[in-house]
Amino acid sequence: MSVLFTTLRDRVDENARQAVDVYAREVAGYRQALAATDDTIGLLDFAVFIRRRSVDLAAAARPLGDADLTSIAAVGRQRAELGFSVPSQRQVLGLHTGLMVGEVHDASRPEDVTDLLRMMSWLGAQGVRAREAYLRGYARGVDPSRAAATRLELLARALLADEPTPGPAARAYLVTVVRVAEPLPAAGQADVLRALTPARVPAAWLAPDELVLLTAGDDLQHLRRAVAAAGVPVRAGSESGRTGRLAEALGWAREAAVVAPIEDRPAKLYTVADLFVEMSVARVPRIDAWLGGFGRALATGPDLMATLSAYYENDMNRGAAAAALNIHPRTLDYRLRRVRETTGVDPASATGVRLLSAAVARAGLRRLTNVDADFSVSDEDRPGWASRD
Repeated sequence: MSVLFTTLRDRVDENARQAVDVYAREVAGYRQALAATDDTIGLLDFAVFIRRRSVDLAAAARPLGDADLTSIAAVGRQRAELGFSVPSQRQVLGLHTGLMVGEVHDASRPEDVTDLLRMMSWLGAQGVRAREAYLRGYARGVDPSRAAATRLELLARALLADEPTPGPAARAYLVTVVRVAEPLPAAGQADVLRALTPARVPAAWLAPDELVLLTAGDDLQHLRRAVAAAGVPVRAGSESGRTGRLAEALGWAREAAVVAPIEDRPAKLYTVADLFVEMSVARVPRIDAWLGGFGRALATGPDLMATLSAYYENDMNRGAAAAALNIHPRTLDYRLRRVRETTGVDPASATGVRLLSAAVARAGLRRLTNVDADFSVSDEDRPGWASRD
């Protein structure tokens, strides 16, 4: 056995003890479970086992055997039976990977390059297999009433982290981030996941106030089911993505959820395309305030905001917009003239479509999200477009 592998084997016990200390310090779920079960010895035994087998097999250029994977799965099952939560398991697996890589790096010398590469290559390939075995065992060890929901939660978390998962290499999902008005306790979170289980919707609580759903398409029914089970109003934002890039879609959906309307029965799945105005201006307060000036100007005329909303929602079709407003087309024309007089912008012009539709979208979402819209107009806030057509 080379110097690197010998050094790693000599440090197995020390590294394992340090790892258990890190788990207990960094993972709240482990501290709670250990306090209830006093399972420190079991944790240490497994930390020693996985390190010793990793060093021995990597040195011999052999993969994990069936017996190894069975032992790893058995530990995963035991952890579930002891009440270790899904988030705590994933956090520990992430810590374990980082610690193992750090241990190899600390033990290596410049002349150990070949063995270092061999060890890292082994960890990359066999670490995935060990992780899958552990989580399979964990899923089998949870309470039968939670087994299906747990498998879907594990799948959701793996997909959102862009980890390899069973199934098609590339599959499209709609990622929906649901931000509840108030954090739910663990029991409430479990109720929501159980409500989604019959439809086999991968879902996970990434925080007490943040639920994420993965659906095959624009499926409002699943979102409404989750909201009904939560029993509190929510903001929900969605974005589509494909496996391997869902972490990026999750980031966009989170931003959309920040500015989405608060609803207790969502009217639709709001995507970035629906909310890009609010998402954009939220990052630039001065632009938000400037755009709000047009909203305040429109609020000085009766029904001007509602008229523009119907006008743009009906693709500027006068007849359809008038019908939606239950008014005569000539009344619609009068109101559109008032919009031009008030803002200095023709709502049918290219500038008007871009600018006024954005102002309408901003004002509408602020109204739905209960943001206080100050509709008083000052000379400073009034749009500077009065002389423009």
